[in-house]
Amino acid sequence: MPREAATINLQSGVLPFRIDARGRVRVLLVTTGPRGDRWGIPKGTAEPQLTLCQNAVKEAFEEAGISGTVAPHAAGCFRTTKRRGLSDRFIEVWVYLLQVERTAEDWPEKARRRTKWVKPEEAAEVLREPLLSRLCLELKQRAVV
Repeated sequence: MPREAATINLQSGVLPFRIDARGRVRVLLVTTGPRGDRWGIPKGTAEPQLTLCQNAVKEAFEEAGISGTVAPHAAGCFRTTKRRGLSDRFIEVWVYLLQVERTAEDWPEKARRRTKWVKPEEAAEVLREPLLSRLCLELKQRAVV
């Protein structure tokens, strides 16, 4: 059976981080996938009425209940492929750094996702995507020594 043509999906998301009272950087991960068994960053399909940055901030709140100061320019982008039945979806994700200042008690996808704060090195290993891993390790440099 022939495979269907691939489509491209533009997404944006945030790499959320905070600096705790001891000056340590922590990165927030959220569960992804249909079973919620993988860790990733808050991200989603770009909405045409929003800039990529605005879309990333919206996804951060919807998926993780977080808000804060977002970098005005993307830290980078990466491409990936998702298999959906007989077709591939090519995804280009623009990533913005978000310094988390507030966490809501309730948010739209709270019942569907888990979150956890981790050290930048752990986030770099779990996320695997080279851009995200590099950004996590660069965030570590913001820590107070």
